[in-house]
Amino acid sequence: GWDFQLYQPQEKVSVTSGETLTLTCTTSGEGPIGPLKWLKGWGNRNETVYDQTSSSPRVTRVQSESNTDFSIYIRDVRPEDAGTYYCVKFRRSEHQAEELFQHGKGTEVSVRAKPTPPVVSGPEHRAGPGQSVSVTCTAGGFFPENITVKWFKDTDPITAQPPQVTREQTKSSYNMSSTVVVTLQKDDVRSQLMCEVQHPTLPAPLRQPYQLGRALR
Repeated sequence: GWDFQLYQPQEKVSVTSGETLTLTCTTSGEGPIGPLKWLKGWGNRNETVYDQTSSSPRVTRVQSESNTDFSIYIRDVRPEDAGTYYCVKFRRSEHQAEELFQHGKGTEVSVRAKPTPPVVSGPEHRAGPGQSVSVTCTAGGFFPENITVKWFKDTDPITAQPPQVTREQTKSSYNMSSTVVVTLQKDDVRSQLMCEVQHPTLPAPLRQPYQLGRALR
């Protein structure tokens, strides 16, 4: 006959890597004796993010003394923090085991991450005028996956294949590679290629130059 209620109002939260994430959970009424925890994931693959006896140094209570507000901060968010978080009330049984008593609907957290500064690499072997060389631009560690790459030769735009985007092993960020093929001319000694990367997390595009003279024989 408990009148206990648990409220976890956030359905989805998007946060940028390095920021502080706030996860909201409040309770009302009287509940059974037992801890309240934050779990990441559900079922046998969950991990405890916060419980009242111990938590990671990055996790703190918003109101440390409150008996009704169990919201938490997770500082310095990383891409691998993406996932679904549950606020869970447990009941301690007579055998001191913890039984699930009530839980929130879950808050789905996505972590936006800026791409690393682009790196541009030229061909392994130099080539002469009239020959083609390929130049590649790479960047990594970003989320979400939509990224735009533009190439310029001096100030003129040049066409490239769409960037190849791959998921990192951690499954929470992406890498990209973009290659452009250029036919060399005699006066390319002084020409410069520019790789320009745009991503929703960037206030301005990231640019990286490549001196075409490095590819000319």
